[in-house]
Amino acid sequence: MNKSVLKFLQIFIAFVLLGVLVNQAGLFSQEGRQLLWSTLSGANLNWLVVSVLVGVVINMVSAFKWWALIRSQKIVAGYWRIFSYYLVGQFYNQVLPTSVGGDVVRSYELGKYSGRQADSLASVFVERYTGVLVLLVLAGMAVLAQLSRFDSAYIIVSLVAFSFGLGLIAWLVLDLRAYHKVRSWFVVLIPKLEPIFLKIDSLLDSILAYRKSRSAIVFAFANSFLFYVVAVINVYVTAKVFQSDVQLIDVILATPVIMLLMNLPISFGNLFLMEASYTGILALMGYSPALGLSIAFTMRIKSLIDGLMGGVLHPFFVTQKHE
Repeated sequence: MNKSVLKFLQIFIAFVLLGVLVNQAGLFSQEGRQLLWSTLSGANLNWLVVSVLVGVVINMVSAFKWWALIRSQKIVAGYWRIFSYYLVGQFYNQVLPTSVGGDVVRSYELGKYSGRQADSLASVFVERYTGVLVLLVLAGMAVLAQLSRFDSAYIIVSLVAFSFGLGLIAWLVLDLRAYHKVRSWFVVLIPKLEPIFLKIDSLLDSILAYRKSRSAIVFAFANSFLFYVVAVINVYVTAKVFQSDVQLIDVILATPVIMLLMNLPISFGNLFLMEASYTGILALMGYSPALGLSIAFTMRIKSLIDGLMGGVLHPFFVTQKHE
């Protein structure tokens, strides 16, 4: 598909999501707008401080997972450098049209520092893949536990799409026969593509090297579970900012489903996708759209702050190389 057409579709979907969001939150009516303002203006500042602090913890947990993965491959880099690269990636997630852009930038910076571009990109791939796989399992368990609430076509389709996508990626990476057939066919047809395929070969070798680091993979899955525990706490305390009677069990069930939907690559820069996910899923759990939208606004602001920190840190790291 032409890149311009794809970008247009993503922008179009973003505006569709905006319309869905405004409708879900009842913002077309005066009553809905007043309810949203009342929810936002009644924010509990003590819980807001806790929410900000938990947001810092969740970034640290995720960066620690990436750091452990690169250490297993003997890439020498300190934790705080990795944490900084992680924030730099979040900055580019804000300014580029896709969340994958931030991953490419942080892997590139680590590769430039370490001199091992393929291994750096592989570490980001493994970090991302293990995280999304754990998220898929948790979201599936939540949906099965509350099927009457989550019996929605777009939730079921999203679960199936993620299952198919992750399964296909695992098959292509672990069973290279299909890749080698496609590779040989394209190299014969277009010989100039061989340098690109050599880089892909190197990346696949780096990914498959994690087979020898089973303890690192086990840790990655364990850390991913910890990450989502902290993510639940993050949503729970942020909900407490606006509503005191939010039930923890509801947040436990809703959070993985929300995060799964947020990862769908359908909107330009995921614009309005997060807001629509929070509003729609929490509404299914029996909470007001105003609460879901207020939580999403807070999460968006915290993400923007993380990105701003990454933007500030980036100039201090882009010129430094490993010696």
